[in-house]
Amino acid sequence: MNKIKLFLILSIFFNVATIAEGAFTTVMVSAKDTSKYIEAVKSNTALYETIGADAAGYCETISGRDYAGQLMMWSAYSDVTSAIKGASKYDPSKASKQMANMREFKYGTTWAPLKPFPRLDPGYERAMRLKISQANLPAFIAGITKLEKEIQDAGHDTFMNGLFIALGGGTYEADTLYLKSITSNVDTHGAVIDDYFSGAAWGVTYREVTALISEIVNDQFEVCEQFYTAN
Repeated sequence: MNKIKLFLILSIFFNVATIAEGAFTTVMVSAKDTSKYIEAVKSNTALYETIGADAAGYCETISGRDYAGQLMMWSAYSDVTSAIKGASKYDPSKASKQMANMREFKYGTTWAPLKPFPRLDPGYERAMRLKISQANLPAFIAGITKLEKEIQDAGHDTFMNGLFIALGGGTYEADTLYLKSITSNVDTHGAVIDDYFSGAAWGVTYREVTALISEIVNDQFEVCEQFYTAN
């Protein structure tokens, strides 16, 4: 079974003409008090210097939570090598007693982009775990890229899509891809959805793209913020 999964992961990489630059690592936690935990992490940005992150922030799940206090702490890097090296310099399961008492560590993952964000600009985000066949993946990537431009051209200028594959995510992220659809805030995100249900022209592309999805495994809304940028 493990050999089959490895083959499928390698097949995804080799079936995509160009792998995008950059990478992310994420640490999933359940915080007892999300606001207090976020402020505690913000006050200790030396950690991100130690792991060599280019940028860092958080995403708080506000709809479709898997557990109470669901937070994703993310770090951005220029490439996958830097990301996995950075992850090796910090073990979230061995955090200080003060930090450990504030949250329960769930798991960590490294992410390689199959379709990158046009820019690093977190906001109000729809996060979906998807299953997409190897045969449909190139068309799906092309489709969400086309859809992104059509939605922007329709007046939703902050909208963007990113698609990622997990590396070292254990059973939590196995066999799925991670689609993030982002706008600047809840109002702009809601406007995109209302536009679709009002019969937007880009809805044709949206339906073509979603028809390529084999299964939606998870669907959540998150509020995300960047709080660290390397000097």
